[in-house]
This record gives sequence, C-alpha cells and structure tokens, in this order.
Amino acid sequence: MNKIKALKGTRLEKRMDVWAGMSVTDLVNELSGAGYAGKRMAEAVQVYMKMLDDKECVKFLSAAGALIAGGMRNVFVKFFNAKAVDIFITTGAILTHDLIEAFGEKHFQGSAAVDDRKLASEGIFRMYDVFLRKEGFAKLETGIRELLPKIEQRELSPREFLRQLGALIKDKNSIIRACYENNIDIYCPSITDSMLGFHLWMWSQNHKLKINPQLDIKDFMDIVWQKGKRFGLLILGGGVPKHFVPGMMQASGNALDYIIQITMDRPEHGGVSGMQIVEAKSWGKATPSALTCDLRCDVTLAFPILAAAILDYLKQK
Repeated sequence: MNKIKALKGTRLEKRMDVWAGMSVTDLVNELSGAGYAGKRMAEAVQVYMKMLDDKECVKFLSAAGALIAGGMRNVFVKFFNAKAVDIFITTGAILTHDLIEAFGEKHFQGSAAVDDRKLASEGIFRMYDVFLRKEGFAKLETGIRELLPKIEQRELSPREFLRQLGALIKDKNSIIRACYENNIDIYCPSITDSMLGFHLWMWSQNHKLKINPQLDIKDFMDIVWQKGKRFGLLILGGGVPKHFVPGMMQASGNALDYIIQITMDRPEHGGVSGMQIVEAKSWGKATPSALTCDLRCDVTLAFPILAAAILDYLKQK
C-alpha cells in the first residue's frame, strides 16, 4: 500500500495524474500536485496525519449542517471506530437525524427541482435533494420516549445525557452509539435548537431529567486547561460547533495547534461560519505557529476523501 507523501514546497513541483484502479492514498498524493481546492485537500490530510502522530494532541471534530441527511453517517462511524477522534462537538440537528435513522426511518434521494407544495401534501420534508418522510419525526418521538425513562432522572449535561443515550441505542450504525463504544464524548452546545432538544424539554415538564448545556463548559474546560497538551480541530461546516472549541480555548489561555476547516461558507461578511481559519491566530485561539488548512469544499465530497485517506494511514501504522 502506498503511503501518503509529505507535501513539498509551495509551488507545483509536478502535475497531478489519474489512472484506473488508483487508491484514495494515490489520489491524495496526486492532489498535492494540483492547485486550488485540490491542493488544500492534500494539505488537510497532511495536517490530520500530523495530529495523529502527535501523541500529546487532543483531537476535536466539530460538525454542523445536514450531514446525516447528506449520507455521511457511515463515514462518521468508521472515523470514530478508527479512534481518529477524541472529542466530538456537533449540533442537535445532526443528533436528531442520527436518532431518526436509529429508530428505523431513512433519508432518501430526491430532487432539488421539485414542487415543495406537493411534497408538503405528501408529508415529505426536503433538504435540497434529500427527502425525509414526516413519519421520521413521529418515530423519533416514540423512540426517544421509550429510552428516556432509562436515563438518570436528574440534571445532566448534554455530554452526560448523550453518553447514557449511546449505551441504550441498538443501531450499530448510529454515531451516538459509536461515540459511546469508542469512549468519545459528545458535546452539543446547541442541543435545544433541535427536535431532540424539544422532546427533552417536553419530558422535563413532568420528570426530574433536565438538560443543562452550561454544565458542559466545566467538563470541556477541564480538557482544554490541561498543560503540556496540544490541541487539533477538524471543522466540518460552521455554526456553534465551529465556534465552541476555539472560544473555550481562548477562555482557557491555551490555543489550538492544528486546525482544518472544510466549509462552503464565505468569509467576506465577517460571520464565524465562513471566517478564514487563520483569523483564529489574531484572537489567540490558535498558536502563532499553528498548522492550518482552509478548504472551501462541500463536506459531503471532502470529508469522505479525508476519512478514507486517514483510515488507510492508520491501517499502515
């Protein structure tokens, strides 16, 4: 098996090539001879490899967007099972759609050229060109209410709640279950902004189980306050998960040593989702010498390539 080669210099020392039967490692190596997003793709893999090789590095993965609907569920699970991540930060929406699939409903391919009024009359929700039946949310309600009585009935952080929930999910392809099995803590600062968060609130009206997102901060700060550690972050999309890790790093007085960003958002409007990741150095959220890679690409294209290349790399080690 070919190894991923180190990037050389800052100019195009060779032109990329393709051939029948090339592996993902071959592809990444060839992309190092490209420009633009192709070169950034190769750089993203290189930076993640350095994170893995750094034995003192705590590896964070943040994810936002309709990625479960976009077919990324198995990619996340394989990435988690390979021990490529230490901490997962995500949105309530990603967890909600993971649970919908765990409880038996599936997202399915549709079309972006469709009459949304007709879909509404048929009980189908659309996420660009992916569809989900309305029944999926009914299964979510039924499924989560069957599991909630088995959770400790007290005030819990999202991390504590999701750890207990992961132990109860039977679907091995669930990202929540995979995190539980691989001892990966899930932090969800925006859990209330989701149907999962809504059902947790509904349950809390008549039960002692309460979800308090502020409790996650103490546990997270215990991680980023560690001295002698280095920290790396892979960002998929933007939003709250992207901001949470660098924000807590800044509050701790520590800083990120590696950052990879994969997003389609733009930086010109000043929003955090599209910001150039090198900006984190001006805030002290990243060290002056931090390795950064800013890849403007659809996550559903770039993340599977990165994940497959990293799985190859870990298999070689």
